[in-house]
Amino acid sequence: MTGNKSLWINRHNLKLGVSAFGLHGKKIGSVKQIVHDGDTLNTRLIYNLGVRFLGIDTPETSFQHPETHTFVNLSDKRWDDYFRSGRWKENFAVGQDLYHYFNNIIGNGKNVSNNHSELAGEAEKSLVKIITSDFKKSKKSTRSFTFFMAFGNDFLDGYGRLLCYLNSATDNFKSQKDQDEVKKLSYNERQLTTGWAAPYFIWPNIQPFLSIKAFSKENVLPKNFWALIRKAGKLHQARKSVGDARISNKGIFSGTNPLKLMPFELRIISRKKSPDRYVIDLRDEGNNILLKPEEYIKIPHHEDRLHIPAEYVPIFQVFGWIIKQ
Repeated sequence: MTGNKSLWINRHNLKLGVSAFGLHGKKIGSVKQIVHDGDTLNTRLIYNLGVRFLGIDTPETSFQHPETHTFVNLSDKRWDDYFRSGRWKENFAVGQDLYHYFNNIIGNGKNVSNNHSELAGEAEKSLVKIITSDFKKSKKSTRSFTFFMAFGNDFLDGYGRLLCYLNSATDNFKSQKDQDEVKKLSYNERQLTTGWAAPYFIWPNIQPFLSIKAFSKENVLPKNFWALIRKAGKLHQARKSVGDARISNKGIFSGTNPLKLMPFELRIISRKKSPDRYVIDLRDEGNNILLKPEEYIKIPHHEDRLHIPAEYVPIFQVFGWIIKQ
């Protein structure tokens, strides 16, 4: 077992978990009461569930340091020294264009890690403010306040965290007005509007409440894919929110202290490996081109990138998508 987690992934990449007897009515059930049939029973989680927001990416508070292979806070001087010394360049297995891109951003390494750490703190404060506002409005206790989760195609990430769009449950609020208001935007989307999160759209988790057969011809064939994208209202709204935040110099898009390295770029540097998700340019509606993972830099604005995991690329190719050479 791992601390107070209900779900986790061990060093052998096995997805593991722990649970307890489920409820029967309002009480914990007996063995007979929790067993539904020969291969089904009800259990309940008794420890914490980590939740990772889909569709967004905020600055990392800490991440695995390439030299210690342990999680180190970005405010730690070891990160600052790592960038200032230029050691981030050593054994960095990326192509020339992406290398130069990072070299231009990082420069002499001054204030790279501190910038990331500072804005990570602001992004955290933003989420705390959002949840606190709903919590106070609900007049609920921490024991009775509940969250609503909407899942995409993927349920679990590599750290054993649930992947979802999270929000305050409408049942927390007595008035219809408050219920209607909270339903408008999930926490994920609200973080985008504040400017403290970058979009990170990964197929097929492109929109909450979009029920699709992610890998069928009806959705992957280029003309059908673009028809689906056109109908994805939440996706359009999220992209607009990010564009508005950039124009207004909000959050990580500040005119005086913008985020230097995007969170996923910090992870690329930490892992010393090239990105592995292909990219579709959402600006070029109707195209059938998959850009290679390192070519994401050809699309300047984050909200115009749709990332396609490498394991799904053969399916896209079968239905007419082409990897640009």
